[in-house]
Amino acid sequence: MTDDTSTGGRNPEIERATSHPDAYSDRAYTWLSRNGLYVWAGISVVVIALAALAVPLLAFGSLAAIGGEGSILAGGTAIVLLCTALLLGLAVVLLSYAYLEVDRRGIPFVGDRSTRTLAYDSIRTMETVAAGTFIGGLLAMLGLAVSVGNIPTILSVAVLAAALGLPVTVLVHTAGRFVLFVVDAS
Repeated sequence: MTDDTSTGGRNPEIERATSHPDAYSDRAYTWLSRNGLYVWAGISVVVIALAALAVPLLAFGSLAAIGGEGSILAGGTAIVLLCTALLLGLAVVLLSYAYLEVDRRGIPFVGDRSTRTLAYDSIRTMETVAAGTFIGGLLAMLGLAVSVGNIPTILSVAVLAAALGLPVTVLVHTAGRFVLFVVDAS
């Protein structure tokens, strides 16, 4: 590799790497690059397990609430709120990491055309879109509920799809990373 500074040209990779004097964002990016996927996968597994527990509680609790017993429904609702809070935290961290990654590496799909880069950029884009859809949809639902008092069904479906897709894409990313680790090890 040649050094572009000797010919008077500018190297954008060197400029991008040296133009970040903020040590906190550098440490956050480094930590998230190394450990973030493990944390995201753990949160995703917990969310999926809690959601699997909440669905029967909500179904049975709805039937029991007709007869006057509301504690089962309240328990299911509490679990759904916990899942929503975990998903909201996951989405915020994924969007923050996407911002840091674009700031450091540039926008996706403009690097080399290798299969690994294409797969990584694709799954990270899907994670970011799911996270943004979830947060944006929740904010839109909240705004519409306060201002109009009615939430469109399509918005509810979009938020539910993002809530289901977010942990699934994180687990697909984790599985892909594990397969890559196994392939590289052999």
